[in-house]
Amino acid sequence: MREEEPPESVPPGLSTVLVVVFYGVLLLVAWLLGVLWLGLDLLVWHDLWETPQVLDVGLGLGVGLATVAATGVLEKHAQWARDLSGEFRKILGRLSPGQVLVFALASGIGEEVFFRGFLQQALSDLAFGGEATGWALGLVVSSVIFGMLHVGPDRSKFLPWTIMALVLGVAFGALYLYTGNILGPIIAHFTINFLNLLRITAGDEDDDEQATDGV
Repeated sequence: MREEEPPESVPPGLSTVLVVVFYGVLLLVAWLLGVLWLGLDLLVWHDLWETPQVLDVGLGLGVGLATVAATGVLEKHAQWARDLSGEFRKILGRLSPGQVLVFALASGIGEEVFFRGFLQQALSDLAFGGEATGWALGLVVSSVIFGMLHVGPDRSKFLPWTIMALVLGVAFGALYLYTGNILGPIIAHFTINFLNLLRITAGDEDDDEQATDGV
């Protein structure tokens, strides 16, 4: 009797140590440039509107959950969104929930401290002079840089990811500008990465085929 061929194995996930080291270096760069060189507080920018901490948390969760819901709708109705998830699945491989938690925490904290706590604050107050015009320019420029640095190995396939990163950069930056601290953006970023990574890395190629057949 002929033995059945084993199913194609799912590629192993990215190294957790590598991810932690990468974002640790990003935090170190933000601290060296922002704290030691420019004298910035990377966690608290201002308290102009005196938003309570519970509101900061609620806004962060709201932005994060709304983005995850929108992603789910896009994947249900748009082939490019399913293709993008498939490309990420190939790169990331199968990750355990613990790995996803570490990845989401590392990226959420590392990127928000660097791009919002350091870059947006430095551009807004030091490069562009602060107040309304400076804050707007700092928000836009830091968001564009954030988006442009989110590119994949195939720029055409990952272009939607770059565009989404640009849009989310504006959302995170606006949240940071309104609350004046990094808590809301970190929670939003973490929520998006954690829930989307859980869904993407738990799937396999059969999921993609089923989704395509349903179109």
